[in-house]
Amino acid sequence: TIFVDPLDGTREFVEGRLDNVQSLVGVSINGRAVGGAIGLPFPGGDLNSDTAVVYGLVGAGAGIFGVRAPPSVMKQERPVVMTGD
Repeated sequence: TIFVDPLDGTREFVEGRLDNVQSLVGVSINGRAVGGAIGLPFPGGDLNSDTAVVYGLVGAGAGIFGVRAPPSVMKQERPVVMTGD
């Protein structure tokens, strides 16, 4: 099963808080999550930012394309969970 949220952060997008907008894709097999990706179209909070994609795959790890994550984030031994309003 593939789950897609093409514009997570609709309110933030409308309010111009572009750094809080993302696109989400999740993949599950037999009801178990196996991978996913988070597209960050405006990681710098403006239209001039390069896009980034953060991804993870069970058994293969995680990574990022585009904007570099701070070293403190990439060295985490446990998942980093963030929530918004």
